[in-house]
Amino acid sequence: MLTVTSAESKSGRNRNFELTDIELLGKYVFFDTSLSNPPRQSCSSCHDPKLGWTFPRASINKGQVVAPGAVPGRFGTLKTPTNAYATFIEPFHPCNTGGLGRNQNVCGGNFWYGRAEGNEIPLFPDGATAHIGDEIFYTADGTDLEVIHPGVREYAVYLGPVADQALNPFPNPVEQNLDPQKVCKRIARARYSKLFTIVWGEPMDCSDNIYNPDLGLTAYEINFRRIAVALSAWQASDQVNSFSSKRDVALQAELTCACQDPGSDVYPGEEVCSNVPDRAPRLVCNAPDYLNSPGEFPLVGLTDKENLGHDLFYGITPELNPEGKNANCAACHSDNPPARGGGGDTGAELFQLYAADDYHNIGTPPNPEIPVSYDSNGDPIDPDLGIAGHAGDDYPPGFFKTPTLRNVDKRIGKGFTKAYAHNGWFKSLESIVHFYNTAFLGNCVITDTEDCTGRGEATYESTTAATFGVTRCPEDITTEKDALANNCWPAPAYSNGAIPFLVGDLGLTADEEAAIVAYMETLTDLYTPRAPQPYR
Repeated sequence: MLTVTSAESKSGRNRNFELTDIELLGKYVFFDTSLSNPPRQSCSSCHDPKLGWTFPRASINKGQVVAPGAVPGRFGTLKTPTNAYATFIEPFHPCNTGGLGRNQNVCGGNFWYGRAEGNEIPLFPDGATAHIGDEIFYTADGTDLEVIHPGVREYAVYLGPVADQALNPFPNPVEQNLDPQKVCKRIARARYSKLFTIVWGEPMDCSDNIYNPDLGLTAYEINFRRIAVALSAWQASDQVNSFSSKRDVALQAELTCACQDPGSDVYPGEEVCSNVPDRAPRLVCNAPDYLNSPGEFPLVGLTDKENLGHDLFYGITPELNPEGKNANCAACHSDNPPARGGGGDTGAELFQLYAADDYHNIGTPPNPEIPVSYDSNGDPIDPDLGIAGHAGDDYPPGFFKTPTLRNVDKRIGKGFTKAYAHNGWFKSLESIVHFYNTAFLGNCVITDTEDCTGRGEATYESTTAATFGVTRCPEDITTEKDALANNCWPAPAYSNGAIPFLVGDLGLTADEEAAIVAYMETLTDLYTPRAPQPYR
């Protein structure tokens, strides 16, 4: 059932990225520009692999940030997030990290505020999207599809937040603006619809006939959900999640040098390995899969600047970072931050995703260049509302899911402008790192009801901002360009608890900020898939 279609085989850096039939079906749908009204927009129009699976127009990133829809004059409300590595994100669930507090911390889900929960029973049903479940694995007469098409239930691995998210862009009037039945019919007419029959064991039925009496779902609704699962399968493929960055290659080279004999086919060669200390102990090499065991930094394949950035990112104290400065990046941008118990990640984990997928408010200023959008009641939509838009008024506004840092710098040339944070206020890695370092601008004095430091009575004064001469912007300075020109930061959209205890007063120098940027640049995948050839 999970067969490999060799015609779509691609070669990456020392890797063969082959697709199964369901992954290939999802890929065709992902790049199909006919699946919008008017026909001009595909998933890839907003999630371009050449740009790290984010929005591909620098002019939009510099200004309004939010992606225009298929219908001219219609826009989204938030910056397009990357869809790469999203299938590793767990369903929306309570957790013990994040900025919301011990009784409210949540992790996972898709979209910036987790409303594609991926849960059969949603935690917050009023704000959650529809969920895809076992209904896709039955025929119209109620027969288990596995009986007539063995292996089809293997696709259950693709159910979850990404599949649920895939139901939303097609009918959204500010995105692809095409209702599910028309999506079904257009795919049924496409050449690649033959793949649908191969994958699901029956041709597409886009009729209004009731397909699942128990749920009241029609044939086209069931098949629209199956298409969403195929999209999830494509996004789970090695072509989307290649782990092929400079950092990955350097780490694998060290592990391979340590664990492979010089005569091995995967041995990098003496030119590389003669410079690689035997840091990975031999017991690592005796493990069933030694590539899941960490090596150690600094990596020979990275520069001193990049290795220093790693050390600051994780607060590690080798010779490059003798003062043990900690930029606190790993508190949010690691799979297992220290708050989850144990020592936390060190960055030497081979398949590190660089996100805890929890929710934080870092004090991002509002972006005045985002066009105002209105909900169905005619009320303006707040692009900075965050988790409260999903979980309700019991949750504070301004908290968004931590994004992965993988491909954060992937772009077409150094001059291409990308946008950062949920509302795209920041236009460069340099800018957002400088914000993390200097955003705390005032004093925090203990009161009877507020503990400024979490460690007892104290007065907390900013030192890093003062070192750089950063001040609070006057009210008429609202954009990043003007703020940087005046060496100031605007007030946050919503007050938050991250500053100054996690970000805002890190004590980094300008060179150390640059080192962190350099390390993040090593997370750019070297492999980039192309749109599929016409189906034959």
